[in-house]
Amino acid sequence: MKEFFKDRYNLLALFFILFGAVILVQLVNLQIINGKRYDEESQRKLPNIRRVSAPRGNIEDRYGVPLAVNRVGYTIQIIKTKMNNDDRNEMLLKLVNIFEKNNDNYDKSLEKYLKIKPFAFGSAINGSSKKMESWKKDMDPNKKNVDLMSTPEGTYQFLRKKFDIDKKYSVEDAYKIMCIRYEMLIRGFTSLTALSLAKDVSRETVAELEERHQEFPGIYTDVETFRKYTMGETAGHVIGFVRPMDEEEYEKLKEEGYRQDEIVGKLGIEAFAEPYLRGKDGQKKIEVDIAGRLTEELETNPAIPGSTVKLTLDMNLQKVAMESIERNLEKIRSQADGKKNFGDAKTGSAVAMDVNTGEILAMASYPSYDPSNFIAKPEDKEAQKKIEEYYDVKKFELAKLSPTMNRVINGRYAPGSTFKPLTAIAALETGVITKGYNTRYDPGYFDADGWMFKCLEYKHGHGNLTLKRAMETSCNIYFEQVGCEAGIDNISKWGTMFGLGKRTGIDLKDESKGVLASREYKKSDEFKRNYGRIEDWWKADTAQASIGQIYNLVTPLQLVNYIGAIANGGKLMRPHLIKKVVKYDGSTVMENKPDYTKIPVKKENLDLVIEGMKAVTMQEGGTAVSAFRNFPIEVAGKTGTAETGYEKTKSSNALFVCFAPADKPQIAIAVVVENGAWGANTAPIAVDIMTEYFNLSGSARSDDKLKTNQIEFTR
Repeated sequence: MKEFFKDRYNLLALFFILFGAVILVQLVNLQIINGKRYDEESQRKLPNIRRVSAPRGNIEDRYGVPLAVNRVGYTIQIIKTKMNNDDRNEMLLKLVNIFEKNNDNYDKSLEKYLKIKPFAFGSAINGSSKKMESWKKDMDPNKKNVDLMSTPEGTYQFLRKKFDIDKKYSVEDAYKIMCIRYEMLIRGFTSLTALSLAKDVSRETVAELEERHQEFPGIYTDVETFRKYTMGETAGHVIGFVRPMDEEEYEKLKEEGYRQDEIVGKLGIEAFAEPYLRGKDGQKKIEVDIAGRLTEELETNPAIPGSTVKLTLDMNLQKVAMESIERNLEKIRSQADGKKNFGDAKTGSAVAMDVNTGEILAMASYPSYDPSNFIAKPEDKEAQKKIEEYYDVKKFELAKLSPTMNRVINGRYAPGSTFKPLTAIAALETGVITKGYNTRYDPGYFDADGWMFKCLEYKHGHGNLTLKRAMETSCNIYFEQVGCEAGIDNISKWGTMFGLGKRTGIDLKDESKGVLASREYKKSDEFKRNYGRIEDWWKADTAQASIGQIYNLVTPLQLVNYIGAIANGGKLMRPHLIKKVVKYDGSTVMENKPDYTKIPVKKENLDLVIEGMKAVTMQEGGTAVSAFRNFPIEVAGKTGTAETGYEKTKSSNALFVCFAPADKPQIAIAVVVENGAWGANTAPIAVDIMTEYFNLSGSARSDDKLKTNQIEFTR
């Protein structure tokens, strides 16, 4: 024995035998004796990364009144756990049945590609062979099932086989499973990162899943914020709305870190201020058990909320503008005479601007829409019906009356007589008329190279007229004369300087630029597209352009900006709706300051024009005097009745522009009522807005404030 231990090879062999025995014992302990316990413990501690959803930033008016805020809701998520395919499919069907029982919507983008009642390809690929082939290639990269996928029924069978869905399920139940499996396929599904299956589910669904959590391994409930709009239709066009991205938007935004199931701003401030409003999601590193339930939180990177966008809008003023438009539309219709007023005034808009800052105080477009309908659940039948009505081409006469159209920035109208102050400026700056001599004789007609234009007011004309008297009575003959003397080139030059025929640069997307009548326009491709020809410019064109007719088309926003520039001494402002953007920590991200271009117009010429505009509202012969007879503040204004070419069966458009106080202007207003018959019909809307702005009614201002975690209105 001693000799055995003296032999070092024997010792080495013994060491390895003992070492192996120890390892063997440990293996037996780990895998056989305590294997089940250790396996359960390992299953209870799976690493997992969960997203922490960032709240979207709020939208408020200038006084802090909440317009778009957030509420808390529940999202159902899934992570990959240890399950066989059949068990997972069975679990998914039970999950969908719970969703449907509680009227909860779940993600089923497969419907856009394949439907089963009846079998058909979805709207995303139907009618486009290129898109269809691309999608089929994504589903079947090796192209082994080309023939099978040639029909909707065959595609269904292919996907059923791809997801290994048992034959025991009916077509309907298999399709439910297929919809969830499709989301897992295209959006990713791992044990580390969760996949959202249903957002904003009911409390009943949450309670049932919690109660039966052992039946749903990998399924868990998370808390998320959802958009809420507080002011309904009052400011729908300004606020806009959010909705889930479509595929085209996702392709553009995925490089910026957007997830496929995220919402984005579609219209209004929600769309324009998307980079500010969108927050940055956080992340949690946690341990979960086999069912995906949290066991330990390891590390958290908190979400960064989106910034608050504070608007220049005054919601008291906005509300008054909307109510006044609706009330006056009804009044105009009630005065139908079948000659000039056909009772067809159904739409209108009004915009109010601070002439010294460019801040938009009110932007009302009627009819409006409620943004809340666009974020309602699909099962909200009333909301879905409203959305269908918004885009009902037949109901809204080829979308002309569509409530989703913001008429302030997208409505294009002949300015009519509201253009006459611009013609006067062009004539004064050109020297055609002066402060000392601005009289013209109106014989009742004006001959422009054979085109005869008649005075609308008097059979024998107004006789001798000064600029002030011509503005007061809105005499077409006077402005046709001085306009032709100044020439179209000068009129279009000054029109451009006052911002007509070009976008204002307001902080909203898709603003229309309008049209400014000019020689160049009649030679342009745009003119050829609209009229099918290219023409020379004629004197008769100048005569009509001088009174805001023929090719001139302006938006209400351009109108208020141009009138504001007259009011403030020649500063063409960049109108803006965003006052400032405030970060979650209270710091200011951006703030709009007054931004303008100085127009080289002489003060004495502006003063002459303003005197004429004051006569419109303050002199007995003024076209808007009836609306302002008892108004305590001096107002400079101009009415406009713009022909549309359908005067035998439809009313002309009615317009009104003004600013006040006339001697020290603060606010400018532009009002347009489509088919409003006479410009004077729109002046009462401006009166209502100014009454509120100057607090002439003595009503208390709202003290609405945003309270923590809730919206509470106090007055």
